[in-house]
Amino acid sequence: MGLPQGADLTFMTPESVMARSLKGRRVLVVEDEVLLAWELERRLYAAGCAAVRCVAVAADALHELKFWRPDAAVLDIMMRDGRTSMPVADALDELGVPFIFVSGHGRQELPDRHRERPFMAKPCPAIVVADALGKLVPDGAEGEQSRSR
Repeated sequence: MGLPQGADLTFMTPESVMARSLKGRRVLVVEDEVLLAWELERRLYAAGCAAVRCVAVAADALHELKFWRPDAAVLDIMMRDGRTSMPVADALDELGVPFIFVSGHGRQELPDRHRERPFMAKPCPAIVVADALGKLVPDGAEGEQSRSR
């Protein structure tokens, strides 16, 4: 006995689960390494995100947050300009936006208030980051809350 002809098993694949959790979502990526940002952006769109905004410095991320509210975010800790993404982490925390740190620096670089946040060490495949991000986003209307803002 086999599966019915034309049975669709895509609902069981890891990418389809990720796509359901990220479908319609808006994600902010704060990453100063262009190739990493590009690969993560590509993976997030493939997972169903409606919008992905990539910035390379914390000041640009803070500017984005004045006009645009993401459903989730990915933050590198140390930016190329020598500054950290902690002001962005603080702003996201105040807005109630879930985020994950992905960095070549250790968790010990984080201030106490963010030390328990989800953290992934580089190098980390973009699909793994996208999967972890999908698990952080609360279930509900696919990005509906953030689109209304």
